[in-house]
Amino acid sequence: MTAAKFSRLTDYPRPSVAVDIAVLTVVGDALCVVVQRDETGAPALPGRFIRDRHTVTETVHEVVQLKLGLSPDHIHPHLLRVFDDPDRDPRGWTISIAHAVALPAAQLTDVVGELQPVTDTGALTSGEALLYDHEQIIAAATDSLRRRYEDRPDPDNLLIPPYTLTELRELHEAILGRRLMRDSFNRRVQPLLAPQVDAAGSPVTRAAGGRPARLFAKGSAPTATFGWKLPSKDEQ
Repeated sequence: MTAAKFSRLTDYPRPSVAVDIAVLTVVGDALCVVVQRDETGAPALPGRFIRDRHTVTETVHEVVQLKLGLSPDHIHPHLLRVFDDPDRDPRGWTISIAHAVALPAAQLTDVVGELQPVTDTGALTSGEALLYDHEQIIAAATDSLRRRYEDRPDPDNLLIPPYTLTELRELHEAILGRRLMRDSFNRRVQPLLAPQVDAAGSPVTRAAGGRPARLFAKGSAPTATFGWKLPSKDEQ
């Protein structure tokens, strides 16, 4: 019997492999993403091709540190999925191992790039077309973010505590893209939060144009869920 012939790996065509990261945040009432521009001025997500003998995790850290100018120490992007359409990049055959991370806007004041508002479909609200298939990556990132914010109060810690219930609701509205019923939202989230009290045990409040509002932070069970979809204002 003739021994099977084994081909060398170099006998097969190989795509270039990149890591692209959708960095999401909320500015005012808008969900935004960090974009950078190529030499022609076209917007794209920050990314980097994987170097020889580098891991995906190492490349993620390189994008965060070298491309975005952020410290990777407390930033942990999560994997979205692999984007592998052979025609996704006109420069040649590439695949992207796409990641996403949500950060408070205050942590992005010195980021290398621009904060651009995005639509439900992952497009820039400015109407500018993103390079490659980056709209699809942003859409996947925003879908993932919205699923988390339907389930728990500020799971990605975009608000710096303590905060009011109004501030928390407005954050969820910006991410979910719809108005929420105030009273129902408050009833749903309060059991999952820790009311802030002073040394005497009195509620800590903040004046916000009207009567003082109580302040809250994450509760003792930060993974507790709402239990069902948050009710929209138009569902009254």
